[in-house]
Amino acid sequence: MKILINAISARMGGIVTYTRNLMDSLAERSGTAEFAVSQRFPGTDRPNMLRVAASDLRPALRLVWEQTQWRRIVSRRKPDVLFSSANFGLLACPVPQVLLVREGGLFDPFYLANVSPEQGVWSALQRKARRRLIIASARSADQVMTPTAAMRDLLSLWAPDLESKITVNPYGTMSHSFVPATEAPRHWRADGILRLLYVSVYYPHKRPGLVCQAVEALIARGSQAHATITMTRRELDDFQGSAHDRILVDKAIAAQTVTLGRQPYESLPALYQNHDIFIFPSISETFGHPMAEAMSSGIPVLAADTPVNREVCGDAALYFDPLSLSSLLDGIDRLEGDPHLRAELVDRGRKRVLSSYTWEQHVERLMEILSDTAQRKPG
Repeated sequence: MKILINAISARMGGIVTYTRNLMDSLAERSGTAEFAVSQRFPGTDRPNMLRVAASDLRPALRLVWEQTQWRRIVSRRKPDVLFSSANFGLLACPVPQVLLVREGGLFDPFYLANVSPEQGVWSALQRKARRRLIIASARSADQVMTPTAAMRDLLSLWAPDLESKITVNPYGTMSHSFVPATEAPRHWRADGILRLLYVSVYYPHKRPGLVCQAVEALIARGSQAHATITMTRRELDDFQGSAHDRILVDKAIAAQTVTLGRQPYESLPALYQNHDIFIFPSISETFGHPMAEAMSSGIPVLAADTPVNREVCGDAALYFDPLSLSSLLDGIDRLEGDPHLRAELVDRGRKRVLSSYTWEQHVERLMEILSDTAQRKPG
C-alpha cells in the first residue's frame, strides 16, 4: 500500500512528535509511505520526506495552495490513500482520503465561552472560518478519525451528518521509553520540595498561570514547592488572550518558583520520573499526549475536569475544576496526605496505558483504517 501523509502543518509541539514517530513506525512496515512536511519541520531530511514551502503562507493563500498545488502533487504521486493528519483535507480529493481532526477548541462550547472572548473579534472570525473549512474537509473525506470519543461528539455536535464516518483511534505513547523509574526512583518530596510538572507548548487554553498560582499559594502557607513548565516565556507573547498568563508567569519567574524552557523529547521520560505530581490544567484538548506519558512514567496525575481528560485518564487521575485555584490545591493536598492514593494512581495509570494507549496499538488501528479506506473509490 502506497501512503501519502500531509504533515505540512507540523512545526512544533505534539504534531511534530506524532509525525516523527509515525515516520519511524511506517519505515519498518511493508509498502511505502511518503511524508509532506514544511520547510521548518525540525530535524534532518529523510528519504521518505518531501519538504514543501507552504506552511508560512497566509491562511487564504495557504488554502488556495493546498487546493491547487497540493492537489497536483497528490495526483502526480498517485498514492493508494492520502492521510491528512492536521484538520484540513483536499476537497473532492482525487484519491481515497483519511482526515485526522485534532483541533478541539473550535468545537468546544467550554473553550468558546471561557477562552475565546479574550482573543478579540478577528480571532473569532478566524475560528469561524477554520471551523467551516474543517467541517467541509471532513465531509469531503472518505473517513474521519478523532483521537477521543469526546472529540468525535464535539465535531458531531456541529455537523451531525458526519457521525457515521468518524472513527475513534486514541493516540499512543512510547510505553517502552516512558516507564517508571526502577533504579533510585524519586521518593515524595525527596529533596524537601514538592515538585510539580507541566509538559506542554503554550496556547491560551493551556493555562500555565494556574500552576504558577498553585506554587505561590503552597509557599505562602509554608510548604516548599517548585514548578517545571516546558514552555518558553516568549511563547506567551505570540498569542492574543495570554495577558493573564503572562502576568502570573512573570511573577513566578521573578520569585524563582518556576522553571521554564522547552525540553528535548528524549529527555522527557527522566523529567517525569524526577517530579512528584504531573498537573494538566488545559481546558480543551483532543487527547492530551502528556497525560498518557505521565501515566506511563509512574507519576500521579492531577488534571482539569474535562470530558477528554476523564476519557483518557479514567480512574488513574484526580480531577479539579479547571477555573478554580482552590480546587487544584485541594487535589494537591489529597495527594500530599495519602501515600496509598498516590501509589494506586501510579499503578492504575501504567496499566491503563499498556492496555489502551501504546503507540503500537495506535499505529495498528491507523493502518487498518488506511487499508480499509484505500479500497474505496474516492468521493
